[in-house]
Amino acid sequence: MLSRGKSRPISFVTAVAFGVALGALLLIALFPIFPRQFHVRVGDTASRTVKAPRNASFESASLTQQKRDDAAKAVPDSLVYDASVKSKQLAAYDQATAQVAQIRAQTDAARKRDALSALQLSSRSIDTVLALPNDRWQAVAAEGRRVLQQALSVSLDDASVKSAKDSVDSQIAPEFVADEALLAAELVRPLIVSTLTVDQAKTDQARTTARAAVPPVRISVQKGDVILAADTPVDEVAVEKLHAVGLSSNAVEWRNIVAAALLAAVASAAIAGYLLVLQPRGITSERHMIALAMVMALPLLVAKFYLPLVLPDEQRHFLAFILPVATAPILIAALLETDVAVVIAALIGMLIAFISVFLPDVSLVASVGPLDTQRLALVYGVAPLAGIFLVHRADRLNRYLTAGLAVALTSFLLLLATWFIDGDRSTGDLGWMAFSAFMSGTSSGVLAAGVFVTVGVLFGVTTRLQLMELSQLNAPLLRRLQDEAPGTFHHSIIVGNLAERAADLVGADALLTRVGCYYHDIGKVLQPGMYIENIQGAETPHDAMTPLESADVIQQHVRGGVELARRARLPARVQAFIPEHHGTRLVAYFYRKAAESDPGVDPAAFQYPGPRPQSKETAIVMLADSTEAVVRASADRSTERINQLVDEVIAERVSEGQLDDSDLTLRDLRTIAESFKSTMRAVYHPRVQYPEPTAMETRRRMLRLPLRAPGAAPDNAPTPLPRRRRFDR
Repeated sequence: MLSRGKSRPISFVTAVAFGVALGALLLIALFPIFPRQFHVRVGDTASRTVKAPRNASFESASLTQQKRDDAAKAVPDSLVYDASVKSKQLAAYDQATAQVAQIRAQTDAARKRDALSALQLSSRSIDTVLALPNDRWQAVAAEGRRVLQQALSVSLDDASVKSAKDSVDSQIAPEFVADEALLAAELVRPLIVSTLTVDQAKTDQARTTARAAVPPVRISVQKGDVILAADTPVDEVAVEKLHAVGLSSNAVEWRNIVAAALLAAVASAAIAGYLLVLQPRGITSERHMIALAMVMALPLLVAKFYLPLVLPDEQRHFLAFILPVATAPILIAALLETDVAVVIAALIGMLIAFISVFLPDVSLVASVGPLDTQRLALVYGVAPLAGIFLVHRADRLNRYLTAGLAVALTSFLLLLATWFIDGDRSTGDLGWMAFSAFMSGTSSGVLAAGVFVTVGVLFGVTTRLQLMELSQLNAPLLRRLQDEAPGTFHHSIIVGNLAERAADLVGADALLTRVGCYYHDIGKVLQPGMYIENIQGAETPHDAMTPLESADVIQQHVRGGVELARRARLPARVQAFIPEHHGTRLVAYFYRKAAESDPGVDPAAFQYPGPRPQSKETAIVMLADSTEAVVRASADRSTERINQLVDEVIAERVSEGQLDDSDLTLRDLRTIAESFKSTMRAVYHPRVQYPEPTAMETRRRMLRLPLRAPGAAPDNAPTPLPRRRRFDR
């Protein structure tokens, strides 16, 4: 470097503030809260052995409920006598005896026997019914009703019904003969049922009392105890144990919070230290840092909420790799700095892999394995590099699509590399991997192309498209420069061509350099007649002015140019060329004229306001501007003289200290010098002296005769062959 006195655009305080802000954003993105927590169901089969990480003692709700249910089941129903049962059964008896009386009244004997058989009466009882006179039948029916009423007037449970039926015969009065007693018994027995019903209120109360009498069942788990063995079914007790030891709790574990906080602190400190020490040229303001922090944290936040939805990948669809994470590094490369984008890409990949470490606790049935974590780190940390390198200084939107396709191809190759070492691989995986990689890469390119213009304007970042638009010669300020100060416009174009090639050779931003050249003298449109390149004739307005007045007018083009650029809202990086291309140099011509009459004149009055060039690009423009001016002013433009003038200009700027704040090295200066010499020799190449016109040329011009008749062949043209007919052989 020419000097170490360059002021740091990123101070220590700014870097610390950035680190704190970035750390807070990363902590939010990494905070261990997921859209779904631990999920395991009774009946699932555990994919791995799970041991208790700590001691725990708890009341088992499932075992306690089971024992209390058993105690409640052991309590019998509370039964009470139901008088309605007797009334219901007596009504049924009356209906049956009335039906028998109707059958007796029929005349067809066969039909009567069939109808009585349907009443489940024995043959003996059927004969008795048909043989009894009416008075005796009525007596038998009345006796049966009396016996049934007596049997149903007491409490009969299910166990007592049988004995009550068996005792019917003994309850019939002795005055009835055997056949009559049998008939009455057959009518009564089917209608004897339990007269007890369940008192639900008393039963529930008894069972509640029985439940309350069962104490809670406590289970103790010791650290290291196996809660679930691999390939064993999950039961309710295992689920309770997992919850008790904290493996299935929805509460955020303090250990996970500490881990996320430490990682966020380390990552943010690393980025802040990188910016402070290496001072990337593309990050020069607080808004740039805000953009960097937001673009870095956003994909991590999206990944945290998306990955738990698709991992573990039980169906092997590889949807975890479909996220357009590469958008963030591509945007950083396009808007800020390629070197920073490479670091951010690697860091995002590692942080996403860290997020996946939390995911095994989401499911014990299918866990996220080390290979999945490795894939995440590779795809999201390495694949974006292909896009970063392709969008470096891209000035066409199609470069972003190309970058997206490159990310897609790289992602697929990385997935393919891990597929070969996957023990569960199948050919069906290849299609899903290609689909996820294609969607991730192309969407990253499209999103980057669509977002970078908006983000660039929002955060004050000069984009390549802005520079391309400003480089058009019909841009408003350039059109005004061309119309009002054509000499300055021509000078700016030549300086642009001179500086652009040199910038490209030393690794500076060639497009920015060319655009800066176009606008570096824009302030001369305010007073174009004050500058020699726009003056026609030998006399100049400065002949009637003092050197101090002339110097003030010349300096005004810097101040006025800055104001014009501000009103036109030129990007800050383009505006920087206006004051920096003169730096803090003297208006040498008028200072030296003033010194001729007053050797003690104060040089400060003849000094440009500056600052000195702060970047490679503005330093190159300073050198190109001075080189073009001195070579154009020189009468001798031979190769040797051009080489000498270029070397003198560069040596003079170095000795003045004007390049001390730039990033140019001595090697860069040698490269710039050779580029300037080559370009200036091409601009001022020697011309061939043409001889005077011949007499024939003069006569033809006077007579306005063409050199040959229209359509006539030249004298030395070959004679065309005759056209052959189709029947010629």
